[in-house]
Amino acid sequence: MVSPILVLWTVLSVLVAGSCSFTFLQPFWIIHLDYTHSFGMVSYCYMDSLYENYKDVCTAYGGYYHLGNIPSGAWQAACVLYGTGCVLLCLSAVLALYDLGLVRESLSNRRLSLVAGYIQAVGVLTMIAGLLVFPLGSGSTFFRHYCGDHASAFNAGHCLIGWSYMLGIMGTAISMFCPFLSQFTDMKASEIFS
Repeated sequence: MVSPILVLWTVLSVLVAGSCSFTFLQPFWIIHLDYTHSFGMVSYCYMDSLYENYKDVCTAYGGYYHLGNIPSGAWQAACVLYGTGCVLLCLSAVLALYDLGLVRESLSNRRLSLVAGYIQAVGVLTMIAGLLVFPLGSGSTFFRHYCGDHASAFNAGHCLIGWSYMLGIMGTAISMFCPFLSQFTDMKASEIFS
């Protein structure tokens, strides 16, 4: 019989890996007060006045995805850190799915859960670092051009924290439970409820 904690850990691992990866690609980490501009880790959006109804255009910094096109060194570092954490969470989610598929009791299942949990712990720590480094880029000349001259590190000026940044924080906070749950994936329902 499959352990309920193994099922919970697997489902949670897949959900946080998906949400953090989705968040990473969204351009709504920081939003201008009048909603004309929004900035993310790898892309941004702006209102294009060439169209009659002001069309919202979203694109990667510099026109294509390249780390050197991201306008701030802090944002580049945050992109590497948060992106690495997302990759590690996705890898551990695949390992969790594989572990759930094995279903039989063995020492290799226990080791697989532990390894995936350690990978998740490293992924969570790198994502936390990325989330903390990202606001340091608010002092860049690119950001100050759009959000005001008084924008600085941890001060967004005329801009607000967007829903993507908040989703990244929430996904990272929830993913902190995954390494803990991975330690108990071999517990049976009778052991839990007795």
